[in-house]
Amino acid sequence: MSYLHAKIINVFESSNRKVRVDVLERNDGLFEFRAYAERFEEFTEEFYWSPTLDSGIYASAEEAKRDALNEVLASDARFKSGH
Repeated sequence: MSYLHAKIINVFESSNRKVRVDVLERNDGLFEFRAYAERFEEFTEEFYWSPTLDSGIYASAEEAKRDALNEVLASDARFKSGH
């Protein structure tokens, strides 16, 4: 994936590789993250990444990375519990 307004500085994936989170450094010097879930399109019989969450804006990369990683860990916990 690529973004016009930012560059990817980290990517986190869930243990089952069904969720990914891109941590972004925006062109204005702030940070954010975007989460995606793998989905299957029955008509084309292909997998694709569907957006699931756009974060708020962060002043530091460390804050954005922390919350992005928490989102991935939460996703793993939901998968393991069946929710």
